[in-house]
Amino acid sequence: MRVCKFGGAPLADGAAIRKMEQILKREPERRVLVPSAPGKRDGRDEKITDLLYACQAAAAAGRNFGHLFDRVAERYREIAHSLGLPPPDSNLRAVYAGLKDGRDAAWAASRGEWLCGRLLARYLDWPFVDAAEVIRFDTAGRLKFQETMELLRHRLRGGGVLPGFYGAEENGAIHTFARGGSDITGALAAAALNADVYENFKDVAGVFAADPAIVPGARCVADMTYRELRALSRLGAQVISEAAVAPVRAAGVPLNIRPADDPAHPGTWVHAAFGGDVPRVTGVTGRGGLTLWRLEGIEKGPEMARAALNSDLPLERLALDADALCLTLRGRAELPEALVAQADQARRQEGLAALSLVGEDLSRLDAAARFSAALTAAGIRPLSLHLPPDGQYLTAVIPEADYEKGGRAAYEAFNSCWGGSLSGAYRPAFR
Repeated sequence: MRVCKFGGAPLADGAAIRKMEQILKREPERRVLVPSAPGKRDGRDEKITDLLYACQAAAAAGRNFGHLFDRVAERYREIAHSLGLPPPDSNLRAVYAGLKDGRDAAWAASRGEWLCGRLLARYLDWPFVDAAEVIRFDTAGRLKFQETMELLRHRLRGGGVLPGFYGAEENGAIHTFARGGSDITGALAAAALNADVYENFKDVAGVFAADPAIVPGARCVADMTYRELRALSRLGAQVISEAAVAPVRAAGVPLNIRPADDPAHPGTWVHAAFGGDVPRVTGVTGRGGLTLWRLEGIEKGPEMARAALNSDLPLERLALDADALCLTLRGRAELPEALVAQADQARRQEGLAALSLVGEDLSRLDAAARFSAALTAAGIRPLSLHLPPDGQYLTAVIPEADYEKGGRAAYEAFNSCWGGSLSGAYRPAFR
């Protein structure tokens, strides 16, 4: 069995949903569908979830929200009409009534996926499985994993449509995952069913070796390990959240991130490990908006480092040597005065970025020297360079103004080392 998750863009209108239907029909094993709410059709469109949040906020404040809900209803009626279905007016009336009766923001936001799931189940003639009945949370909002696994295994064993993004507590109160939570729903379903593969269809070809906006023609990575994907995500890549990977990684289910508009493209396969011991570079990623603090002349470095790690500071990286404690923080964060007071001198620098290479056994590729040389040749002087003992990533802290230039330089410097990459010049065999 294959579990297929479709994002909002591949469900934006009737034409996109027909393409989705053809993808499902190509493989009889594609029997579980996890949809998001319909996405934007163009830059002027409004997100369904945002409109539903606005409806709930207006209702809670005692204001009329009919004009906002009309825009939600119009989208679903247009999609239904395009698919040759009657308008989903009874479901729309149920959502409107819930908003009018004062249902909370989580309930309101979840109705985008609920409405979409009901519509798609009717169109495909598949069973509808309400996520509120199978994705279970406790009263503190923690996922009840084992109970959820058992319910999913029982209710989805014959296939069906399971709306993403939400579940419910024992008392029926709706609880939502973070934005992008439909990816988590799909991963839970795939893990529960021990699926052959979890196919996550998006509006991109897969995971790229660099941000195509910075490196035009960047390669699409054909395959990588879960470990590499986790590192890319943690270091800045906007790929898929760790929460959406953990269930399938633990269950040993392969993940295939692939484009909905090009079903011939193999996308990116993510699995447990490669055979052999081959050093490779998987991608270049990073993030800006960082602040570096250097605390010099400290007497209790290890204790201060532990205190920083156990604090609620937005910590990106910590480094301790004989001379100083260096803390890289997200945003323009300040350090507690008590911590700064323990240093002979405290230096603070804003407007920085962390640029990272991710791969396997980077030390065997002499990555630090090559990375540093590439940045120097581009006129960039790294403030620090860090390669952990496991050799999985290499990070340079550089001026944020040089981030894009540094990303291009790093990509070109390791062009011969990309592991498992497809050429950026890929052309589909069919559409």
